[in-house]
Amino acid sequence: MSDTFYKLTNDILFKRTFGNPKRSNLLICLINALLKLEGQDKITEVEILNPFNDKDFIGDKLSILDVKAQDERGVLYNIEMQVQSTKDWKKRTFYYASKLYSSQLKNSASYEQLNKTISISILDNICFPDNKELHNLYKFHNSKTLEPLENLIEMHFIEIPKFNEASPGALSSPFEKWLYTFKFGDLYQKESDMIPKELLTENGIEEAIQSMQYANSDRHLRELIESRQKFIHDQISAKEWAEKEGRKEGKKEAMKDIAIKLIDKGIMTNQDISDITGLEPSQIQDLRG
Repeated sequence: MSDTFYKLTNDILFKRTFGNPKRSNLLICLINALLKLEGQDKITEVEILNPFNDKDFIGDKLSILDVKAQDERGVLYNIEMQVQSTKDWKKRTFYYASKLYSSQLKNSASYEQLNKTISISILDNICFPDNKELHNLYKFHNSKTLEPLENLIEMHFIEIPKFNEASPGALSSPFEKWLYTFKFGDLYQKESDMIPKELLTENGIEEAIQSMQYANSDRHLRELIESRQKFIHDQISAKEWAEKEGRKEGKKEAMKDIAIKLIDKGIMTNQDISDITGLEPSQIQDLRG
């Protein structure tokens, strides 16, 4: 195994820390901080709907490691640490938010009882290069009057690389303190590393750092992280190779041959190969014979 220290920006480590029902207080603290909730608007309880389970990604190394939760008011949350962006990341985010919203109909026959759904994407990369805002919020509204359609779906995008405050003493809000913890977590790799008092006074941060430290000493978890990262890197390499081959041979004509070669590698699903080649999953299945 490598000597890499994994921060809370690692998606497996993120879900292990914030997707644990026994430590739901950490998720409460994080949601309140990222949404900048104060006073009576703060949430006090959450039920984690898809708890962390390492078996979730042993067989599917590209599974979505989000945290789904519901608060005491019935509001639904989908929180994800996104470690890399894809060309369709906006559609992907909206798809999962709307899917969570519509999933409520399984338990309710009335549209009136559908609760608001909030998607929070914490991005460890820049997805809005022409926008200087660190925190971007999107929701439905009238294009002329700007009157919002309330209690439907909100999508929050928070880009960690745009956070430039490197001095704990200058941190003034829970939002800033959590972003500092995500971005500079590798400064606190050992229990003996002194955590700044500005972070210690913020509920949940010390416990999250301790969880990060413990996880990095867990051999099994590190093996899962490194196995997932290798698979992702292999997929990226395969995609780059496919694009290069497509340019050389004529993209449309080459994709079928490329799909066959990827099938022979035996490491990708039909959907993975479809994403790379542009062929339909049903076409990939036909090629499998």
